[in-house]
Amino acid sequence: MAKKSLSHLYSCESLSAQPSAIRDICALVSQPEIRSLAGGWPDAAEFPLEEIGRIFEALMAEHGGQMFQYGSTEGLRDLRLELARRMRNEGLLKAKADDLLITHGSAQGMQLAAQVFVDRGDVVMAGLPTYFGGPGAVRARGGKVVGVPVDRQGLDTTALKQEVKRLKTAGERVKGVYVIPNFQNPTGVTLSLKRRRRLIQLADEFDLIIFEDDPYGELRFEGRHLPSLKSLDDKGRVVHLRSLSKTFVPGMRLGWVYAAKGAVRKMVVAKQFADAATNTPSQYILLEFIRQGLLDRQIKRNISYYRTKRDFMLEQMKRHFPAAATWNKPQGGFFIFVYLPTGMDAADLFRRAVERKVAFVTGQSFFVDGGGRHTFRLSYAQADNKDIQFAVRVLGKLIKQNLPRRNIEKAA
Repeated sequence: MAKKSLSHLYSCESLSAQPSAIRDICALVSQPEIRSLAGGWPDAAEFPLEEIGRIFEALMAEHGGQMFQYGSTEGLRDLRLELARRMRNEGLLKAKADDLLITHGSAQGMQLAAQVFVDRGDVVMAGLPTYFGGPGAVRARGGKVVGVPVDRQGLDTTALKQEVKRLKTAGERVKGVYVIPNFQNPTGVTLSLKRRRRLIQLADEFDLIIFEDDPYGELRFEGRHLPSLKSLDDKGRVVHLRSLSKTFVPGMRLGWVYAAKGAVRKMVVAKQFADAATNTPSQYILLEFIRQGLLDRQIKRNISYYRTKRDFMLEQMKRHFPAAATWNKPQGGFFIFVYLPTGMDAADLFRRAVERKVAFVTGQSFFVDGGGRHTFRLSYAQADNKDIQFAVRVLGKLIKQNLPRRNIEKAA
């Protein structure tokens, strides 16, 4: 007898949740013969395994079983003190340990923030395009996500104001804005200082929360560091989300939230019913890694490593891609975003590329309005130079073969 479906018992939140397009793609192209430029994950070859192993052995000798005991939901206090100190050095002069919550990556931080601030039917604004983790957390709460264009200066704050006014006039509850200010995923662009200040002004004007997701900010290859939105915030409107997945190691699943004390307290309560506490051994290892000066050294090493890979990919794209395709030059992070001529479908390009053992991420999954069919994202983070060269050459050839006739004639 066939089992009866239980789908009628699923929660509204579970029905609203959407799977990660990148996870699906990476599962599809996990075969070793695939030259993948899809995953935006750090290169395992750069993980500080020797240092982690040495620290783990020393901690075991010092702490024994205590290192594997339940920890506080807020996170190891000494670690929060260290992270608060680092944030003060970045310009967040008021950062204190009690304003921080250690999370299982910034993804959990965004999920907890959405749980605290987003009710069913609330609207959160986000970039067109943007990483879908933030919108996914909002939708899982029954919220709605409305897109605002992203250009070379980041989120378009003029368009944001117009859209928020339109929505409020229509009776919608606009609750906040999700933004990745530094080397945005997927476009690689950085929100300009002028727009950072304007975004803070708009949050005050329209009574909004800003979800500032900053996993890439410490991986700046060139140019000057810009102040975080949180450092410009004097009203407690910014929930600042950070990750150690790109600067330390992703598998330990460590990140943190810095926000107004009341908001942090609400997130702590929410986390108590989610997982009780963040992985305790990982926190001990990270604390010692920071104390020994190894995190700063690892960040410098990562910057040099990924800057070289970015430069190599850009060089290959200039050599093999037609002039009809355009792309950005990120000042940091992991991503190059490509715009094909209007009329070309990146999904079709993807199917053709996979047949030739090359993979990337189509851009449409980053557009909450379903747009971006002519865009795609490349990541130089994991692939070696040989794979980058091969994949870019194949993609360049496929793009040229499928250019609309008018572009071919123009190129000629």
